[in-house]
Amino acid sequence: IKDSLVIDNLTQLTLIDVKEDNSEYLFYDFKTNEFLRVDSSGDILLRANRTGDGKDNYKSSYFYTANYSGNDEIMLTTNSEYFRYDLNFNLKESQPMEFVLLTRRSGENRAAQSYGSYLYTFSVELQDMDKVYNSGIFNISYPLLTIRDLATLKRISADSLPKESQPAIHNGMFLSFDPIVQFRKDEMFVLFPYSPEIYVYNFPELKLKSTWELNPSKEYKQTLPTNSTQNFDGFFKDLAGSQYTGLAFSNEYLVTMFKGAVPQEEVDALPRNVVGDERYMALEEKYKSKMYYQVFKGEEKI
Repeated sequence: IKDSLVIDNLTQLTLIDVKEDNSEYLFYDFKTNEFLRVDSSGDILLRANRTGDGKDNYKSSYFYTANYSGNDEIMLTTNSEYFRYDLNFNLKESQPMEFVLLTRRSGENRAAQSYGSYLYTFSVELQDMDKVYNSGIFNISYPLLTIRDLATLKRISADSLPKESQPAIHNGMFLSFDPIVQFRKDEMFVLFPYSPEIYVYNFPELKLKSTWELNPSKEYKQTLPTNSTQNFDGFFKDLAGSQYTGLAFSNEYLVTMFKGAVPQEEVDALPRNVVGDERYMALEEKYKSKMYYQVFKGEEKI
């Protein structure tokens, strides 16, 4: 695992994806709307802005996901279309999506990811939207975890959230619950940000084969579900709880990362009619900027 890169760039960059062989990194500059391909030494290989209406552009001011696909392509999704680029960001193909990615974030997103000739999505088919959101109540039993054929985007396999996961128990009442996903040969590893377990699936059949209990350290505080009747409640629940933010493999080791939590009494002292004021951001900087790591060899924590 590489712990740092020095990149000659004037503005802050956001890491979007890493090539499977770790030979290069895909960044995005939210100020200039540029994608940057950066090699393992930190040298910038390419800059490309693909917003707007140009022939190679994705005709939107934002995107949901962008990922390396194999060694020679980059896959990008917006809210309604799928785009395939070569490594120079020349458009090879685009097509409308017959599904909606279930996520509340754009840009740095994990709701779609390619692996080999397959595409994983955390999504709802367009034809099923009414029954998933019946009378404003979300149907958590719907098979959101989906494997598709990368060429056609047709669904190959799908499964519902594990019933013991926090999103399933609380009917998805969190700010976001699209999981972190990693692939390893014929397995798919799934980690929900608010649930301290890893779910291991056969891939691409998407059959759950095992569950790893992470048993995090005392710094981990379980995030409570959002109260939908209270404005901004999800943000304050996030502040008072921990969230898993990363899952990565390094040789035979697996590493997970989670954020710390703000003590509940300090969250309770904040005004509830505003999010992101000076007091809120100070608490976030003090407590949430610290990351905690767990290292596993197989299912055994080291």
